[in-house]
Amino acid sequence: MRLIRLAERYAASAEFRTLLDARASGARSLEGIAPSSFPLVIAALHHHAPTQILVIAKNYQRMEELAGDCASFLDERRVCTFPPWETLPYEFVSPSESIERERITTIYRIMRGDPVVVIATVESLMRAIPAQSFFTKKGITLTIGEDYPFEDILAALVEYGYRREQRVEAFGQFAVKGGILDIFLPSEANPVRLDFFGDTLESIREFDIDSQVSLDEVEEITVYPRREIILSKAERESLDGKIREAAGRGLETPVIDDADGLPVDGSHAVEGIEELFPLAIDASTIDAFLRPDAEFVIADTLETMSQCDSLMRSFAELYERRNAHALCLPPETLLRTDAFDAVRARALALNTFSTGIDAVSARLRSVTSFQGKIKTVRGELAERIENGWRAVICTGFEGQARRLYDLFADLSPSGDFEAIDDASPLNIVITPLREGVEIVDDRTIVITDHEIFGKTYKRKSQFKKKKSRPIDSFLDLREGDYVVHINHGIGIFKGLERMTASGVERDFLLIEYAEGDKLYVTLDQITMVQRYVGLEGKPPRVDLLGKKSAWNRIKEKVQKAIEELANDLIQIYSQRMALKGFPFPPDTQWQEEFESKFEYEETPDQITAIEDVKDDMESPRPMDRLVCGDVGFGKTEVAIRAAFKSVMAGKQVAVLVPTTVLAMQHFNTFTKRFADYPISVDMISRFRSASEAGDIKRRLTEGALDIVIGTHALLGADVAFKNLGLLVVDEEQRFGVKHKERLKKLRSLVDVLTLSATPIPRTLHMAVAGIRDLTIIATPPENRQAIDTYVIEENPDIVRDAILREIGRGGQVFYVHNRVETITAQKNILETLVPEATFCVAHGQMEEHELERVIIDFLDNRFDVLVSTTIIESGLDMPHVNTIIINRADTFGLSQLYQLKGRVGRSAAKAYAYLFYPRHASLSEIAQKRLQVISEYAELGSGFKIAMKDLEIRGSGNILGREQSGNIMDVGFDLYCQMLEDAVRKMKGQKPVRIYRTPVFINTTFFIPETYMADERQKIEFYKKFESCETLEEVAAVEREMMDRFGRPPAEVRTLIDLEEIRTIASALEIDEILEESRAIKITISEAARADRQKLVESITSDERLTIDPRNPDVLHLDLSDMSVEKKLAHLKKWLQQIS
Repeated sequence: MRLIRLAERYAASAEFRTLLDARASGARSLEGIAPSSFPLVIAALHHHAPTQILVIAKNYQRMEELAGDCASFLDERRVCTFPPWETLPYEFVSPSESIERERITTIYRIMRGDPVVVIATVESLMRAIPAQSFFTKKGITLTIGEDYPFEDILAALVEYGYRREQRVEAFGQFAVKGGILDIFLPSEANPVRLDFFGDTLESIREFDIDSQVSLDEVEEITVYPRREIILSKAERESLDGKIREAAGRGLETPVIDDADGLPVDGSHAVEGIEELFPLAIDASTIDAFLRPDAEFVIADTLETMSQCDSLMRSFAELYERRNAHALCLPPETLLRTDAFDAVRARALALNTFSTGIDAVSARLRSVTSFQGKIKTVRGELAERIENGWRAVICTGFEGQARRLYDLFADLSPSGDFEAIDDASPLNIVITPLREGVEIVDDRTIVITDHEIFGKTYKRKSQFKKKKSRPIDSFLDLREGDYVVHINHGIGIFKGLERMTASGVERDFLLIEYAEGDKLYVTLDQITMVQRYVGLEGKPPRVDLLGKKSAWNRIKEKVQKAIEELANDLIQIYSQRMALKGFPFPPDTQWQEEFESKFEYEETPDQITAIEDVKDDMESPRPMDRLVCGDVGFGKTEVAIRAAFKSVMAGKQVAVLVPTTVLAMQHFNTFTKRFADYPISVDMISRFRSASEAGDIKRRLTEGALDIVIGTHALLGADVAFKNLGLLVVDEEQRFGVKHKERLKKLRSLVDVLTLSATPIPRTLHMAVAGIRDLTIIATPPENRQAIDTYVIEENPDIVRDAILREIGRGGQVFYVHNRVETITAQKNILETLVPEATFCVAHGQMEEHELERVIIDFLDNRFDVLVSTTIIESGLDMPHVNTIIINRADTFGLSQLYQLKGRVGRSAAKAYAYLFYPRHASLSEIAQKRLQVISEYAELGSGFKIAMKDLEIRGSGNILGREQSGNIMDVGFDLYCQMLEDAVRKMKGQKPVRIYRTPVFINTTFFIPETYMADERQKIEFYKKFESCETLEEVAAVEREMMDRFGRPPAEVRTLIDLEEIRTIASALEIDEILEESRAIKITISEAARADRQKLVESITSDERLTIDPRNPDVLHLDLSDMSVEKKLAHLKKWLQQIS
């Protein structure tokens, strides 16, 4: 939207007025203009007359490009897309959740009359959708202050396809908590919280999906159906009858329940209903929904017409193939050519070339690429500005804008990167425009960083400005999970249990130990209990309770091992601190220019890692830093920038990798990044002949080679460097002991940067902070797109279409088949199914050389499809692979599925994941849940936490050494980290971090009732939050959050809050104990307590209710027996505050 001023100026120009006059006189085409100018023309049309505009692009990719570029010239809230369903017709497969969400939001925005620019494709224009009257009947608008029958709203939500959950965590869910209703609507970025008093809607608030805390207030919302096709009872019965009749004739149909027919609500979509709905309801196309004064635009008439013909042919072929044995509607019912013809007759066509009569032209030209020749760009812009032109440079992110500002400082650019300043001849604007345009009539040139540097830069991303928080393992705690009690060991969590003793009712955590022993944990001790997280999903040994328990012995053994480890780590760190190394000079202008050519926006964690490494290099002691993060998170770029800094200082760089394949990949990446600089890069590996390897070693010795990449051969005695300054080690844990010894010697001589693809958890990071230089890259790169995920029955037609679609756009495919015995047979089946594609096989039982050769051939694009076992789940970054097909997805674990799915979607291209399960197979409940979770959490990063936990624990082995794995297994990961942190602090002469908690026992009922909070996991979450509070402000914040999420608390919860306030004040004073006995409250205050002694004496002498125990001067008795519970707690809290 930051180029709005430019579009407004063009809309007011003489050239654009000529276009409007010609259009009024019958001109239907604007010709001879650069494709990069199409978004400018569309935006100018909208600025001239802010009505609805429907733009037709040839395909999904072009639609996305136009939408992104139009958002640069318009308010981005005015731009929306109407994507095609992206499913194969006649296969009874429904579109992905993300596409459903985009489409339904756009439909209702159009129907509402919003003046939006809708970018659609030829297919999404022609494909039949229910008529407008079908949607008009749906949708409920809710306004603050109005009355609505609460139960009717819940019933409507179920009918509209929303699923009721205990806690809203994903789009399409709702949760009811008393009078509070949480919903995640398709049209909103955040879920909303509706607060009712009876049937009156008192407030509407957006809330954060992670913290569940409310954000901004909203006056009004409209609740739309979750998906496009939600049928009424009559429509459902009509369609149900026709499907059953077809099934009776032996035709293949969507799966419906034999007893109940089609689902009675929208919560379970009928797969493929998009192809069958015209049997029951009237059909139309999206163009019929627009306002009468709407404008239509076609981008590239010839290409869109060709796409129209191609679609018709494709639908006809598939109909011919399927019609005989499946319920199919004719192509002309599903694909309306009349819609395309009608739009074409009214549309303004934008064409690069001349297509015939009824055309008008404009002087909107493309911008040539300068391929990094900054001097040429500077000269070109200076000349234009001197001749009265204005220039605008666009970039997708702020770091690049600052670099460009410095590069062109002599042309006096405007320092405001947010908008165009008409008074300035040169503006630098942060907006993700893909290509520049020369607007001759306005004497303005718009140029992108892509044209300046000759690189394609990815679209700007919005990183959430909030701290990454560790996984709250209690939130995932379920009955049957293993837990660790710090004093009693590993047991099985059996849930919350409410018990009554002496007339007082409370909740307890129930943990079952070996031989059926049970431990009831009071909720003031909840912080003593942690969820057990071990290694690779192995079940732990369950401990015995009491004297028979071996827990203390196990803990002592682990403690000893941890102390030895901490001692070793501290010794190594101390030795390194005493060494003297080479201090590299600060960054040069060359470094800044080199970094500006990085084609992605750096993630916040990546920037931190880069700065950490540079600071280490510039310090006088040798660097030894470990950078951890998943594949594709940008570790290699950190190493590349460090290498550039080293070479600029006249030092050589060695990059050590564990495999030939990785060496090849790094060699290609480094060569590409250093192509514009006089820096020599080479590789020593098995693919180099003896004479080539000898030549490389000679050049290293002579100092003629700057950067060498290689496997362990680099550590050989015959490899000598003239002036080595930096060693980069990738995946050190994969090298043998002998190689590690050589590395240890190198560490004392040169700067060492180690990279690890298995991430390290933040808890472990905290434990070793200060004794190990460690940087975590945990932010996933957000230029990656969400992956469209389909969980479907095995279907050869869909496999064929998925493979052909991917290779048709120049990409490659992973096909995961996790059985080595049948993998070659599976490849043969696929070759028969898709003879147009080429296939190769990779699995872990192949010879190492053979496996390397296959992977490298695949990397070099010699094959289209890699048929592989799960060996692809880690290690390699293959940005050309944007489709993954997983056979028998029901047999994989959740973490594995996330890992496999994460192998695609590593570039700006749209990615697809197809998870197949056997036809007509009955899946286990766990497998169903797993597949449901993986399909629902298609948004990038949403399933990140689940997948990361397993990876993080594997990563811990990398930093601590394999020998520590058994210790982690013995006590659980969280307790291990806590013990390690304590040991490190002790070795450094610091006190272990301990939060003092005063035991408080008052004879009163307090718990969170089911009527207030039904979900056990959320109850535990709040008990734990209250128990972790260290100040009254923190207690108040938890109380506010509870009221925000669940409404006004009942009496039992109010008592719980009062007690937590008392415990928090008492704990801050380090009071030993507060215990209510039959007639008085016994308060134990020892010498170590932090209470103000003067105030304490004054309160004892002035308050007759307070007496000192004659047998123990540390004990006070406070007699409040004549008070109600509420007054008793208020008095006790006030007294504690008085002695603070």
